Amino acid sequence: MIHAYNDDFLPTIQSKLASMFEIAVLKKNIPIDDFAERFLASSVCHAFETADPVLALGKSAIELLGMVLDEVPDAVQTDSYASPEYWVGYTLAYMQWYFNKSYSELIAAFPCGELLAHYFPYHEMDIRQAVDLFLSKLHPVCPLKRLRAAKHLSQRDLSLLSGVPVRNIKAYEQGKIAISKAQAETLYALSKVLNCSIEDLIL
Repeated sequence: MIHAYNDDFLPTIQSKLASMFEIAVLKKNIPIDDFAERFLASSVCHAFETADPVLALGKSAIELLGMVLDEVPDAVQTDSYASPEYWVGYTLAYMQWYFNKSYSELIAAFPCGELLAHYFPYHEMDIRQAVDLFLSKLHPVCPLKRLRAAKHLSQRDLSLLSGVPVRNIKAYEQGKIAISKAQAETLYALSKVLNCSIEDLIL
């Protein structure tokens, strides 16, 4: 997987975004999803996505927060422990680097308020556990898999009943091949076994 930027810069980006979230929510009393919207609308967001040397790496978290809020930065002390809000920013920065997706894509799939609700128990786990959490949001369950499971059929069962090779069914369910690109005969055979419409399979 190609990450967003050199991993040498990741700890700096994580600590700055984490501090920004913590200060905005806990010190300035901005609801976390409201702050996320303001962050997305700012030039700081793109600077973080690319590890911009002038903004993202060259300015302090307080200076960057001032840019996001369009106000003169003031001296605010962060707490000595990592708050849940800090964890949200820290985790969000990691996911942007890891998946090489925009913050807007990540936050649309997993709003910050919802991520905050996962602080327990994820803050005690390796951050790679949170990667799986984000994967479930970024790549929701394929309709074929959901419909097959509802009928209590294994992939092999569905293959035998529909005549569609099991390797194709696996590829569709894993997102390796878009089921919307399957031949009409394949979609018809699957929909007949699953007692659903073709639209149910591809939407």
